[in-house]
Amino acid sequence: MLQMLDRYVPLSGSYPTAYFAGANTGEGFVSAYPSWIREEEFHRVFILKGGSGTGKSSLIKACARAADGVGASVVVLLCSSDPTSADAVILQGKNGRRIAVLDGTAPHTVDPELPGAVGEIVDVGRWWDASMLSFHREEIVLARHEKQRAYHRAYCYLSACREVEEGRKNLLAPCLYREKMEAAVGRILPGETENGEFREEIRYTHALSMRGAYRLNSFAGAERTYAVIDVYGTGSLFLSAVRTCAAERRLPLYISPSPADPRRVQEMYFPHTRVRFRLVSQKDAEDADGDIRFIHMRRFIDSDRLAGCRARLRFADKCEEMLMDGALQALEEAGKAHFCLEEIYKSAMDFRGVEKETQRLCAYVEEALR
Repeated sequence: MLQMLDRYVPLSGSYPTAYFAGANTGEGFVSAYPSWIREEEFHRVFILKGGSGTGKSSLIKACARAADGVGASVVVLLCSSDPTSADAVILQGKNGRRIAVLDGTAPHTVDPELPGAVGEIVDVGRWWDASMLSFHREEIVLARHEKQRAYHRAYCYLSACREVEEGRKNLLAPCLYREKMEAAVGRILPGETENGEFREEIRYTHALSMRGAYRLNSFAGAERTYAVIDVYGTGSLFLSAVRTCAAERRLPLYISPSPADPRRVQEMYFPHTRVRFRLVSQKDAEDADGDIRFIHMRRFIDSDRLAGCRARLRFADKCEEMLMDGALQALEEAGKAHFCLEEIYKSAMDFRGVEKETQRLCAYVEEALR
């Protein structure tokens, strides 16, 4: 677990408010779209359809810039497999209108829920040369199969990581001073909110991608951060206790699950108090700065009992490290096939048509959100 926390590289050059649009996990790909996009809450939802390399991400980014230019708020959902690409933008004008522009192709296939009234399909595939793609048919089929096989390997490795984590949790359970930990959580969290409306929403801030493991500093606006220094994976148990207490006290929160295992929370944020909790390794803790309060999990562990299972915990760490190496290598191999597909589709596209569609959508965004 410690090695995994140290693997995540801060993603620089991202948007002021950005999250990942999903996660590659031991359960396969998990989309965050359901937490973000409910058509009845939007003025308009544009759903882009088309293959890799057809310009969907560039169109989405252009809409984000157009909205920003008229003073609208912009939330960007980055692709969890390729963090350089945008999968969606959530835009809100000062007039209260909300617009979403999103990639509705696999793996997060989306169709309009309120077609015409809110949802509109934008087919960027209209501007590809089908005869050229037909000429490259065998290459496309081969690259697609290679990509699918590589993703399958990655998901198998991540599923095994999840089982290792479950075994580690069982080993640690007798070593944990659970009541002491829950009492500490109770002292930190405030009492029940006035309206008593509990709301828990998913916000992915970490990703295992074709380019490596990355994390976003999406909750940088927190006024206070509690950094939970992890020991053999016990930090996730502390965050689980925070989550349970928040539900009991009906405190709205955002949770960021571990991309490897969505059942395990890695970071959380309370928007009404602007308080953040996040797991950190000892190395991360040493490099941290700002208004951070550290919670070391050693406070809640029976060291004598821990000594009896330390060898098995170290073995679990080694297993997880090797499995994660395999998963990231498989995702890198998926990336080679994916970028091969992108080049084929790029060569077959007439981007003048995509540019006209981009101008149309940007003009609509500016007018609607002004």
